Amino acid sequence: MLYRMAGYCRLSKEDGENRISESIENQKKLILEYVDKAGDMQLVRMYVDDGYSGLYFSNRPQFQQMMADIYRGEIQGVITKDISRLGREHIETGHYIERVFPSLGIRYVAILDGVDSLCHSNEELAQFKALLNDMYSRDISKKIRGAFQVQKKQGKYMSGFAPYGYRKDPADRHRFLIDEAAAETVRNIYTLYLEGVSVQKIAERLNRQQILPPTEYKRKIQKLSYVNRQGKNQVQKWNTPTIYNILKNQVYTGAMVQHKTEKISYKIEKCRNIPMEERYVVEGMHEAIISKELFARVQEKRQRFKNRNS
Repeated sequence: MLYRMAGYCRLSKEDGENRISESIENQKKLILEYVDKAGDMQLVRMYVDDGYSGLYFSNRPQFQQMMADIYRGEIQGVITKDISRLGREHIETGHYIERVFPSLGIRYVAILDGVDSLCHSNEELAQFKALLNDMYSRDISKKIRGAFQVQKKQGKYMSGFAPYGYRKDPADRHRFLIDEAAAETVRNIYTLYLEGVSVQKIAERLNRQQILPPTEYKRKIQKLSYVNRQGKNQVQKWNTPTIYNILKNQVYTGAMVQHKTEKISYKIEKCRNIPMEERYVVEGMHEAIISKELFARVQEKRQRFKNRNS
């Protein structure tokens, strides 16, 4: 029988210093050579998820496409460089190897681990390797989190985009420089709020003046590939949540504020909010847009408003 095989390749940041040896091209080459030498396989399609963690399956577009093709009966087998390319979370990886693939009559081959479900080779090793890969991911996650925490506590910015009103220093991506056009809008928001203008009215005024909101400003003026939670195609306007976020952001006083959220687990993408007292705050890390006194007055007014409405 000539098995119609799907080659599956995956690479993510968690592969770290092994990135060259684990590169997509190297995975493809190994799979092509293996299939070429085997007398009972035909490579139907190569599926590639570049930049996706091995801890999750549902968010990998090419893996999901491969599974859809399997369910349609277009593929009879899956081949990967090793088990870690299929996945690094041992329970779900084992679920696919031991339950999903066998129940669908899918042959699974992990080349470097010597696994081939057709002849039941190294089945015990497959379970052990899946567990080791999971332990590796846990260890890497702890090391990365620890390294990030050290730098955050030093006041080094570790996120992707600078907050509205700033831009990253080209000479040091961990520091901010003032973006004067946006910074002027930030100052205007603080001033209007203290003058008694409501947050809703501030948003309406900025929209009438056709001032670009943060997302649009980052994309159109700063030329950044920025997408907020609403999505890239969502029409962006100033709104009350955006104004509130600016009014409560201590970064505008020159302080670097980080560790606002953290992942619940290295296996779960969901994050939890960190209480203010547990966040990392380092003063004087960049030029302030507003004074600490002005910021404090705004927070007092916000608190009085909260108390009146509670």
